Amino acid sequence: MKRNIHFTQSSVRHACLFFVLLLLQALPVGAQTVTGTVFADANGNGIKDKREAVLAGIPVSNGRDIVLTDAQGRYRIALEEGYSLFPILPADYTMSGGRVVNAAFVSAEKIKKGQHHFALKPKAAKRKFRLNAVGDVQVSNHQELDYAARTLWPELLATDSADINLFLGDLVNNNLSLYTQLRQMMEMLPSQTFTVLGNHDRDADSVPRKQTRSYNDVFGSDVYAFNEGQVHFIVLNNVYPDGARGYHGRLTKEQLAFVENDLRLVPDNRLICLSMHIPLAMTRNRSELLSLLKGRKEVLAITGHLHRVMRFIYGEPDVNVHELGAGATCGFWWVGERDWEGIPSALQQGGTPRNYFVVDFTDNTYRLRCKAVGLDERRQMNIHITGIDTLDTHLSDLRDIPSGRAIITVWGGCLATQVRVRIDNGAWQEAEKVDLIDPNVARMREMNHLKSYPTRFNRIDPLRRQPSPQVWILPLPAPFDKGAHRIEVEASDAYGFSAHGQRAYCFSAP
Repeated sequence: MKRNIHFTQSSVRHACLFFVLLLLQALPVGAQTVTGTVFADANGNGIKDKREAVLAGIPVSNGRDIVLTDAQGRYRIALEEGYSLFPILPADYTMSGGRVVNAAFVSAEKIKKGQHHFALKPKAAKRKFRLNAVGDVQVSNHQELDYAARTLWPELLATDSADINLFLGDLVNNNLSLYTQLRQMMEMLPSQTFTVLGNHDRDADSVPRKQTRSYNDVFGSDVYAFNEGQVHFIVLNNVYPDGARGYHGRLTKEQLAFVENDLRLVPDNRLICLSMHIPLAMTRNRSELLSLLKGRKEVLAITGHLHRVMRFIYGEPDVNVHELGAGATCGFWWVGERDWEGIPSALQQGGTPRNYFVVDFTDNTYRLRCKAVGLDERRQMNIHITGIDTLDTHLSDLRDIPSGRAIITVWGGCLATQVRVRIDNGAWQEAEKVDLIDPNVARMREMNHLKSYPTRFNRIDPLRRQPSPQVWILPLPAPFDKGAHRIEVEASDAYGFSAHGQRAYCFSAP
């Protein structure tokens, strides 16, 4: 049986001709020719049975070149050592087998006798789907793995949590021996899971081509693409080796070629979602990638690495990129004072607690919100009222701010975000964006400075004295600076972000 593919016949003919010409070139040194079949694994046993259909028109890639399977579901492609082989999944198929989807992609070292078959499992294609963007779990040891198991995993294990979990790199903190256990924990999740490679996920002492060896062995390819609904995801590895253990953000020429080849097959009405570990804003040759995206209008990028929530908006003519730096589920590396369950607070620079982002896609549009780990989903910001907590008078960054000011840290806000406030159901007022340190960061920094933190058995949360990009302020007008009142906050922008918050506060009697 042939698969009904969603490309025009003209585009397929041109693509096939292009890829045939590629394969006629001489094989690079250390490369092998790989052949195989892509088929619909209806019974999920990973073996092509007699009545199971082959899939025509499925793109198969080596991380640079792409070929399409023929009418018999067959492909033929060159594969070099250090690279992996994968199909670019249509929206109505996933990999047969485990739930960590890219773990089923295969490295050159694992292919025997130049042959590999891909078993795909049919699934429903959805117009609407939800993605959990999970930044930097970054566990160093089994204790930190347990922190994640007790706090993050209960949320991800909920059957209605999301359709996809996307882990944004730095899965571990240089301890690659934890890979197997971490993948076992990911396999428990009820949703499809994809992973990104981070700078702490490498065999950093190896030569550049082999620095992804352990990652590829457990989590499959570090470069790939897939489709979900009307969204085309492109996952890249922009951790570029720099010296013995160093790195910087850069994309290789092979990855740029992969993106160029891939985009030829993606209809113009699909939303492109890029994902990599280091923010694209900090990737040295990002302009080369943006030039390939011209004509795509709006592009979403989702990244990790920063251990703080940041959003960037930039682009070139005919392409506008909105980048979500999604923060870290380990916060500031599992450090800080422990709570009543023994979990480190790990408050992030900027004032966001340990978090991930929930992204809801409808066709080629999206909405996003910050989810603080362990907090109710309605808690999306911190609202601090000056003049109530006497600790403010002891904090060098807050003591000069007059009483009766609402300092609002919107977890995920950016320069494009509008923040509105109302008190006691009154008129909405616009808060002012300010360069100010988050009040909780200011408090923790002062406690560090006074040597009150860390207390025994805890590790210091090394927060710096930096303004948060997520802070707004509003003076509370009379009579709202006296007595008991309710404050409500709404935050939103044109890039799909929204947040809501409310609290009660009480000054001395009027």
